Amino acid sequence: MKTARRAASIGASATVAITSRAKALIAEGVDVVTLSAGEPDFATPGFVVDATVAALKSGHTSYAPVGGVPALRDAVAERFGREYGVPFERDQIVVTVGGKEALYDLFQVLVEPGDEVIVPAPYWVSYPSQIALAGGRMVSVPCDASRGLALDLDAITAALTSRTVGIVVNSPNNPSGAVYDAESLAALAELAERHDLWIISDDIYSAVRYDGAPFTSVLHLRPELRERVFIVHGVAKTWSMTGFRVGFLAGSRVVLGRCMALQSQTITSATTFAQHGALAAVAGDDAFLGPWLTAYDERRRLVHGALDALDGVRCALPQGAFYVFPDMRGLLDRRHRGDLIGNDRHLAELLLERAHVAVVPGAAFGSPGFLRLSYVCGADRLALGMERIAAFVGELT
Repeated sequence: MKTARRAASIGASATVAITSRAKALIAEGVDVVTLSAGEPDFATPGFVVDATVAALKSGHTSYAPVGGVPALRDAVAERFGREYGVPFERDQIVVTVGGKEALYDLFQVLVEPGDEVIVPAPYWVSYPSQIALAGGRMVSVPCDASRGLALDLDAITAALTSRTVGIVVNSPNNPSGAVYDAESLAALAELAERHDLWIISDDIYSAVRYDGAPFTSVLHLRPELRERVFIVHGVAKTWSMTGFRVGFLAGSRVVLGRCMALQSQTITSATTFAQHGALAAVAGDDAFLGPWLTAYDERRRLVHGALDALDGVRCALPQGAFYVFPDMRGLLDRRHRGDLIGNDRHLAELLLERAHVAVVPGAAFGSPGFLRLSYVCGADRLALGMERIAAFVGELT
């Protein structure tokens, strides 16, 4: 049977594939330390769960408006107004099925066949496929490894062509945990204005930062560029609501109108009662987040210290999100029990099959030779995972 070429070219998410293999091993009775999935281990705050249950009991089980429950759109507009320093109104907000769908809709609306989109690497695994599904081509531009994987404006400028239509920015970054500085973002904004480019700002981890690292958006620096800046966010990471599948998209009324038209032909609307839970989250008290960040910080330091101490491994201390992204290139071309480790994918496979630690290869994020480790499990499991990785590295010849 013939299938569409565009679908055949899209592979499964590397994070999903690794996590699925880890779950299969666990089902076989293997004790796997799973550091592959970016899903907080904290329970969704009780007040959010209560609001969701109340919505169900109140009969909020029918279709919602395509753009989202009005009260939720208003609450997001109000919150974004405070957090980004520019006013938003309801019609500048669209509720989506997670941040992933917000990105998909944007690429479908903004990208024409043959267009190029610049994406700093490392990048989230789904950007390349989503851009390709829109007929575009992702142009990966490596970040500056010597500065903790910071934006490299010279490299981004050099990558511009007549086909470039936009830039994707993700800070705090998945997978590196880097938080981009105001100077770099200001230069990026100037570049976008000069070359008539749009900017997609994927801010899903904006609340997860450490050591006083500020969250800076292009909108903070250049609010007058708001018509070319699109904010992608959601409830998954900040409130540990990954299964609710509620995301937010903010930006130009014209573009968002077209995204809503696309939604009307695809998902219709995000789940209604989940949106009421999201309303409680967005409009509620964020006091719960303080203890979570304290725990994340302790785990961050544990994992970073353990990895950075290994011979052949270099690891920058992340400023945000809940991942570390160590440079493992010093371990490549070495052998484990006689098997040559040729690349980061093979290294991740061996760590899973032999050390029983699930991590994601950096090639999936546009950075071959690195690994992504998520520290969203308890400190005891993290310590065990680090012990296993150290033992594995100690066996290399």
